Amino acid sequence: MPQISVLISDDHTLIRYAVRNILEGRPDYRIIGEAANADGTITMVRDLKPDILILGLGLPGKSGIEVLYQIREEELPPMTVVLTMHESELMIRQAIMAGANAYILKTSTPEELLDTLQRVREGVRNIVPNRFQYIIDELTERAASNKPFKRGEDDPLQKLSKREREVFFMLADGMPNRTIAKELFISPRTVETHRARVIKKMGFTSTADLIRYAIKNNLLIP
Repeated sequence: MPQISVLISDDHTLIRYAVRNILEGRPDYRIIGEAANADGTITMVRDLKPDILILGLGLPGKSGIEVLYQIREEELPPMTVVLTMHESELMIRQAIMAGANAYILKTSTPEELLDTLQRVREGVRNIVPNRFQYIIDELTERAASNKPFKRGEDDPLQKLSKREREVFFMLADGMPNRTIAKELFISPRTVETHRARVIKKMGFTSTADLIRYAIKNNLLIP
């Protein structure tokens, strides 16, 4: 197989060092860069066009889930392996539905990481820890039968537009409407419109519900 270019993205220097140490010296992989935050990750993906992105979820600036959405929406090239400490069914579901090829835990062994990367480069998708395989089986079955998800079972973020997701994460991080407006170069009234749509689409009754959901599901920016 040809050499595979890899970009490592994680907010912890030690994790990036460990992954680099595992892959360096192997003739089938070439590390082309490291990123420590969300914006840097997106920029390096655009500029360097890695074959595989190893992505942490707790990135400063945006969550890793947001990065996955942006990669998919911009049709950027890399296959993506999420490397995280979160053993959360919802996080796995969100990552896979947002476009991740694989989801692996930071408690995994180097051999497990290498096996996951090998399977991804061979074209295998939806790789998750064995005990969570039922999530993929369920998603695959529903996709094949064209069954709708029951309320509460699917990822509520899938219901939102790109702009609404941006507003969701800013609201979850406690930003007031005027600050969001300045950040997104829109009016406070437009922010309020997006806020109302987000709350309605996600089945909440208030911004407090939104924040509680984000905290419960580890979606807040560290």
